[in-house]
Amino acid sequence: MATTKNYYKTLGVEKNASFADIKKRYRELAKKHHPDVNNGSAKAENNFKIISAAYNVLSNKKSRLEYDQTYRQQTRPKGRGANTWSDPSNDFDFSGRQKTGQQNDFRQTTPEEEQKFDPEFPTRGFDLQFMIDLPLVTVALGGTVPYSYEKYVMCFDCEGTGFVDSEECSVCKGKRLVVKGVTVEVKIPPGVAENYPLRIPNEGGEGRNGGPPGDLILQICPQPHPHFKRVKTDIYAEIPISPELAEKGGPLKIETLDTVETIEVEEGTLTGEELRLPGLGSAILWGKKRGDFVVKFKIEDD
Repeated sequence: MATTKNYYKTLGVEKNASFADIKKRYRELAKKHHPDVNNGSAKAENNFKIISAAYNVLSNKKSRLEYDQTYRQQTRPKGRGANTWSDPSNDFDFSGRQKTGQQNDFRQTTPEEEQKFDPEFPTRGFDLQFMIDLPLVTVALGGTVPYSYEKYVMCFDCEGTGFVDSEECSVCKGKRLVVKGVTVEVKIPPGVAENYPLRIPNEGGEGRNGGPPGDLILQICPQPHPHFKRVKTDIYAEIPISPELAEKGGPLKIETLDTVETIEVEEGTLTGEELRLPGLGSAILWGKKRGDFVVKFKIEDD
């Protein structure tokens, strides 16, 4: 069984690194090894894939936890690992330190002699993948939100040629592309699932020599709501009520995802009892139907 790759060493971060530190380090490495700024080098492309694979695992709380557990099992003496994580190579260290016994920071997993690359050939831009934090209401009902990020775009000073008046462009240094911050309006489908990879066509890295742009892929990350919790397509809300209302019953106004409803509290209601309001929960993915809004009563202390 193959040994799990050390993704922390790949990115050059400590095992207790925060998600912010991991993201910062990934962006530094991505800028350095992106093929678009390395004249389409196959080696740079391979390196870029490696750091992207590491980032995709470590940037997600669930996948990082699973990875850490698997790595501990496989690196424990005589231990067994339940899973393996796919990575082009296990011999890369992007921290800037050379590995013992190696002559270079990177070891080619393909033949050492790279394939010839035609710098004038139209090449599609790279797909870009990020995580997007969204409010629970937006995830449940859909909507349009702005998203800002950085990507490589054509250098307008040299019009993507790398030269100005036969001299190397001072802005892009002859690389034809520059990093630029952009903002796009992202349409969030109603009821989208957590960790769903939402693909926005043509909003990724710019293509070279007239090639088409890549896509932008956003991994959906719903943020906790102070009062609501989503379970599949149902929304649960704990509603406090007074002992008097619980004992005698009566009307009560509550807020749902997008409306204010008046419900009827039954006489003798107990803490933990539930009232289900059909059709007021989260939307069912890609459809117009919705789940239920479930009220869970909690009797306040006297």
